[in-house]
Amino acid sequence: MEHLSELEELAEHISIASLCGLGQTASNPVLSTIKNFRKEYQQHIIDKKCSAGICHGLLRYWITSDCVGCGACKKVCPTDAIEGENKKRHVIDPVKCIKCGMCYDICKFNAVTR
Repeated sequence: MEHLSELEELAEHISIASLCGLGQTASNPVLSTIKNFRKEYQQHIIDKKCSAGICHGLLRYWITSDCVGCGACKKVCPTDAIEGENKKRHVIDPVKCIKCGMCYDICKFNAVTR
């Protein structure tokens, strides 16, 4: 969180100290996103989660109890990270999972979440 404060402070100093208009406005996108999306920044930093689901490093896929064991996710997994028997709930091995999202996309029962 201290880096977020430092980033905000640095951006403000750049806009104040800059001699040209371009330099004065260069930090606006940073200041604007911190101001309007502080909650999302905090979620990424503190909770290590991305509610938008686009930060692959923060994603974690798992299979809920809605899984009927159809095996569709297991068939499309490129790293064989999904294990389970037919008609029983499957499990994703987080070590093998490359977070490609293919299991999420293929599941007709919305049993794969991220």
